[in-house]
Amino acid sequence: MKTTARLAAAIATLITLLIIGTGLYHQIEGWNYIDSFYFTGITITTIGYGDLVPKTDVGKIVTVIFAMVGVGAALVALTTLAEDYFERRQLRFEKRFGDYLNKYKLSPYKIDLARFGLGNKNKKK
Repeated sequence: MKTTARLAAAIATLITLLIIGTGLYHQIEGWNYIDSFYFTGITITTIGYGDLVPKTDVGKIVTVIFAMVGVGAALVALTTLAEDYFERRQLRFEKRFGDYLNKYKLSPYKIDLARFGLGNKNKKK
């Protein structure tokens, strides 16, 4: 699957950012590795508890740049994870009901709409 490869790349990017961020904050701010990893994680996920704050000017600049890159990477990873999940769900659905869909010329989208009562309401009775 195409999205599986993208998902692996997105997760690898997140892990790489966590490693780089941990090393950077360890060097720049002098924090231990646990605190550096913790700060990197809460920065990427935009939690920002405020218990750790960069004290140096370089650390503040790195944090701004790192937050922009890290948040974007996290959003891409989550979006790709959702795409992969729904693609697998679609394939399972088509595998299970493919003959029925082809026989009655239905699309899975129409079936999902009907399941929630959102089908074509302009139908003549």
